[in-house]
Amino acid sequence: MESKKGYTSVDKTEEDELEQDFYGSYPGLSPIQEEIEEYSPTNSYHPGNLRKFEVEEIKNLKVNSPDIDTSLQPFTNFKLHNEKEQISEPNSKDELFPLTDDPLANVLTVRSFLVGLLEGALGAAITQLFMFKPINLHIQPLFLQITCMLLGRLFALIPGPKWWNPGPFGLKETVFAAIMSTTASGGALAIEMIVTQDLFFNRVTRLPVAFMILFSSQMIGYGWAGLLQPILVYPAKLTFPHVLPSAALFYSMSGDGKRTKDQMKFFKKIFGAIAIYEIFPSYIMPALQGISLFCLASPKSPLVTNLFGGVEPQEGLGFLSLSLDWSFIGHWGPLFLPLLSQLHRIAGLIIALFIFSLSYTNSWFSGGISRSFPFLSVSLLSANGTEYPIRKVIGLDGVKDSATVNDIGLPFYTSTYVVSQLLMTISAGSALSHVFLHQWDVVYDALRARESSENQDPHRLIVKASYRDFPNLFFIGISGFAIAIAIAASIIEHSDISVLGLLVAIGISSFMTLAVAFVAGVTGSYIRLGGAIPMIGGFLYPGNTFGNMWFSTGSTVHQAVHMLNDLKLGQYMHMPPIYVVLAQIFGTILGLIINVPLMFSIVSSQRNVLLLPHGNGVFSGLIFQEMQAHAVRKVESSLIWGAFSEELYSHGKKYFIIPLSLAIGFLLPCVFFLADKIFPNRYLDSVNIPLLAGFIGSAPHGVTAGNTVNIIVGLISQFWLRKYHSGWFKKYNYVLSAALDGGTQVTIFCISLFFQGVIVPKLQMPNYFLNPSRPTPKDYCYLKPTNSRLEVEETFIFNTDNKLDM
Repeated sequence: MESKKGYTSVDKTEEDELEQDFYGSYPGLSPIQEEIEEYSPTNSYHPGNLRKFEVEEIKNLKVNSPDIDTSLQPFTNFKLHNEKEQISEPNSKDELFPLTDDPLANVLTVRSFLVGLLEGALGAAITQLFMFKPINLHIQPLFLQITCMLLGRLFALIPGPKWWNPGPFGLKETVFAAIMSTTASGGALAIEMIVTQDLFFNRVTRLPVAFMILFSSQMIGYGWAGLLQPILVYPAKLTFPHVLPSAALFYSMSGDGKRTKDQMKFFKKIFGAIAIYEIFPSYIMPALQGISLFCLASPKSPLVTNLFGGVEPQEGLGFLSLSLDWSFIGHWGPLFLPLLSQLHRIAGLIIALFIFSLSYTNSWFSGGISRSFPFLSVSLLSANGTEYPIRKVIGLDGVKDSATVNDIGLPFYTSTYVVSQLLMTISAGSALSHVFLHQWDVVYDALRARESSENQDPHRLIVKASYRDFPNLFFIGISGFAIAIAIAASIIEHSDISVLGLLVAIGISSFMTLAVAFVAGVTGSYIRLGGAIPMIGGFLYPGNTFGNMWFSTGSTVHQAVHMLNDLKLGQYMHMPPIYVVLAQIFGTILGLIINVPLMFSIVSSQRNVLLLPHGNGVFSGLIFQEMQAHAVRKVESSLIWGAFSEELYSHGKKYFIIPLSLAIGFLLPCVFFLADKIFPNRYLDSVNIPLLAGFIGSAPHGVTAGNTVNIIVGLISQFWLRKYHSGWFKKYNYVLSAALDGGTQVTIFCISLFFQGVIVPKLQMPNYFLNPSRPTPKDYCYLKPTNSRLEVEETFIFNTDNKLDM
């Protein structure tokens, strides 16, 4: 075999053919085993270097913590280092994605930018518009990734000069466009604060200031995320399981070997089948979304509904409810969530069944059955169980009316909501200590500016060998510039928060990003921080309602974790780091250009309609009341902490346990860590406190009907298939996840557009036993009618990111 310049010649063997079949041949690449180049710092950035692993070394790659013999080349001689860690963190991503790269592949081209621009503009407009529509449509990343791929290939069919059409629409072009479009479509959390202050408190934010607020709130997080890469992106231990289906989709759609052709055929079959099937539970037979035999047997029992109902938000715990709708089943990602995470979730759901039942029946915190409070509610309540008149208590100036409070009394929460918040706060508090206890070696190396190759992801080694990292100085500059803009916006807007207060909020969120992203990277689940940040703000700035809203908006955890997801995806796809950052920045700017003017236009032209309880059929006050309820719930969390922190949460008050649980949560991982040292080999170190507490606390929230089937699917995938059919699992499992998610999203999107009143008049499906009329829930459970309950029609495009409020 003729040797090429700079490469070592290796004879082709039978194993070479096997490897060719396993990985396929990607455009511009030779088989993975054919050429092995010696690594040296002097040529590590040469654009022609194709970094490869030998077949035998790939077979020896193990999960998460490869022990690399640093005396040899950094891409060879991987071996199992920690068998216990392999069992507890079983994502064998290194056996799923090719360890090859083509540094000459196109990334940022005219057509990849245009695809990202068009898809991002469409996604941003839809996301923003549907905040004000009777149907709340959420576009999820996988939907955009598939459409980016299809649109890019369509553009590749258009002939033209090389600057337009350099060849087939490549893998890295697709990834660049997808990251740009998903960033633009994600929306900014600060929009809720701006709209809520405008509509309900007559505090109108000027257009330039709105741009400043949204831009700074996102870019601060992006800059910090870039600096955290050595801790959260480079290590092999942090796999970010929820991006694995996307990476599997990109690779399976881009290769031309036998393996990838098989994956492509499999993807098309599953995608088409689920797309057709989803018409039935989403439109024709909605009763398939949740089947509760207990509710069918006792349709008038509130107790049965509380325990076994779950097809509607805040209906019940969904215990043993069966769903045949993948948008419900796949909500927690059963095909990619690691087995240990799923076991924590199963334990959390079982514990939740008992703890929430006990808290309600025994009226813990004076908010249960003794006051006739609802079993599940996120609303503020008066002592008699009716909705608390928060807008009467807090005036347009954000100041609490003490006379009104004395007249109607302090607000209450249901017992279940207090317990939920207590557990979510424990989860948030324990996350920080958990990351330092279990990732201290990586954190220590990062603080010393030393990158240890022992624990690095092999994909990181490939990227590092071929491309320069995006300079940390630039990440610091991005964050510094964004912080300056945020300070300027708060001063111009008279935000009622000091510069120091804003910096404190940013600093706290930066530390919490480390904890939240670590848990997400290892377990695939997010820690909810919606209550922890305003709680801290409430104690630091008591009585300052709008200042507390700004304090909460200063939390950049959501944006930082989003960028870390994309950075890890870019690492799996061997993207040059600079292009991942550019895609994020382009997407952010595009989203702001679309979102801000559209938001102001709708609020200005439809203000009176949006304030009506039922809207006008085109723009709905009903859905915006839900958005406002979420905003005064999410911003309400800020309002309550700002206005009532001393009366409700200080020492000796009825909800003091919630802020105290932040300290309790911080200490709990230390207890298990020490117990494991005293009693080793008892699997005590496998107990993930932030994960377990988070699963228990989030159990009653949202739609719960899909839990049972979700657990069954998860155990089949992550235990039975992974252990007993590992070949099929490695080849098809994540492709299956991408196909189910993508087909479901496409169908729900089309149904929303053409049958549920989005672009044409609503075509109502006739009511019959599989499509019960309102107010009967789809699972025929009993719901006590209340004045405070909002009947909101909402269509979810399946949430592949498992995102919780941050």
